[in-house]
Amino acid sequence: MSIVKSKPKILEANILYLVIAILLITIGGIAQQREIFSGLLITEYILVLAPVLIFLKVRGYSLKQVLKLNKLSFKEVLLIPAITLLAYPIGAFLNALMMIIISFFGEIKAPPLPTPSTGGSYLIGLLIIAITPGICEEVMFRGFIMKAYGNKGYKKAIFISAILFGIFHFNLQNLLGPIFLGVLFGFMVYRTNSLIAGIIGHATNNAFAWTLTYLVSKLNIPIEQTQEASIEISETMSIVITTIVLLGIAFFTSILAYYLYKKLPNRRVMMLDSENEKDMRNDRESKGIIKYIPIIITVIGFIVLNVLVYI
Repeated sequence: MSIVKSKPKILEANILYLVIAILLITIGGIAQQREIFSGLLITEYILVLAPVLIFLKVRGYSLKQVLKLNKLSFKEVLLIPAITLLAYPIGAFLNALMMIIISFFGEIKAPPLPTPSTGGSYLIGLLIIAITPGICEEVMFRGFIMKAYGNKGYKKAIFISAILFGIFHFNLQNLLGPIFLGVLFGFMVYRTNSLIAGIIGHATNNAFAWTLTYLVSKLNIPIEQTQEASIEISETMSIVITTIVLLGIAFFTSILAYYLYKKLPNRRVMMLDSENEKDMRNDRESKGIIKYIPIIITVIGFIVLNVLVYI
């Protein structure tokens, strides 16, 4: 394979990001409104995963190289879920902080996902809401997009892909949490040199959130009451107190999470291209702001959609 085909270009990644975002908020939105579980399957596998894999194959990129399809050790498989669970309060705190900000300008919206009431619905949701996004979204963001931005260095690649991941949710209430998780998954993928780390982390996070939702439902608290309570709390100082508590918990759990992260075997490889390859790519890639136009369009769409929802 030629050296130019070692990783996707930034412009290519940005264009595909815009295309998939449009598919998400149109076809994906319609499919999920009709039936949430089947809609999520359509969204994740057909609208998110398939375009990325097809693009990589058609353009002649190596799936193994671009997506870092490398094995993990047993130790890593154990550490990654533990790190993710310890980091969960941080994401919860950030989303709670965003809810406080939103409450000054608009009404907090109830989560769109259903609440599992039986063991069967819980298991089905676990497969669709936890495992499916863990695979499909990690392939797109920690695989495809992070690799494309690797030319800028691993830290920029991680943070840019994380921000794009947060925007991709098109939900202001659920923006900061996913950005943080995107950073966490990005560093774990980089350190282990394996996309599987991101998949396990993502699936663990979603599974934990889904399990909490299920446990709440088993306490016989009607979902309508739960949603009304969350809206009411967001309009009082109670949410501020909750946020402060989450911050305290997050402070301690983040220390433990970082400690376990340092225990991960360091198999990272430099994401920055060699100088020769970098020069060749710079000759071929678009300069300046042009390659970021698809991102700008997506951000504008994110702003417009959320203004319509909250203002």
